[in-house]
Amino acid sequence: MPDGKATEAWRRSIVARMAAINGMLDESVADLTLAQVNHRERPGVLSIAFSLGHVVGGQDRTVAQMVARGPTVWESGGWTKTVGLVGDLPRRGTPMADAEMIQIGDLAAWREYQTAVFAHTGSAIANAPLTRFDEDAFGGTRPPAARGSFLFALVPSGPISVMDCCEAYLFQHASRHLGEIEHARALVGLGGLS
Repeated sequence: MPDGKATEAWRRSIVARMAAINGMLDESVADLTLAQVNHRERPGVLSIAFSLGHVVGGQDRTVAQMVARGPTVWESGGWTKTVGLVGDLPRRGTPMADAEMIQIGDLAAWREYQTAVFAHTGSAIANAPLTRFDEDAFGGTRPPAARGSFLFALVPSGPISVMDCCEAYLFQHASRHLGEIEHARALVGLGGLS
């Protein structure tokens, strides 16, 4: 991607990387119990439920808004009731008091939602017009809420493309939170993933 434009080689790369990281996220929840996913070590330390809600919900929102241009899997599937989520799917800037309250009520339903999101991500990226990834993701403005984020480090000035958001909001974000989930798994007595 030397000229900053999306290519079919980039698309193949991001599809493969997302399949790999999402496979590891699936592995990270395969052996969890409901008590483990909702466990909080102490005040100020968030649960695995928070991390999953943040990374999977964030992927769902990013793909729906920027790539597929349709509703999220969460909205279209009525998952709030099925999953029994306490609180809202967290996003950047969720207050700590709200983040600490997040819990999953039905872990099997969560796994189904997560699987649906990952399938939607793979399909949307593979099938969107290649030119979609070159579009300005924010209509010429740089979102103030993203200051200090990996996205701003990746694109320190100028327009931010949908491709840039795929790199930052999908792949890097999943990588970061997978590490967080691995650490949290250790706190509840489970091993790592690799």
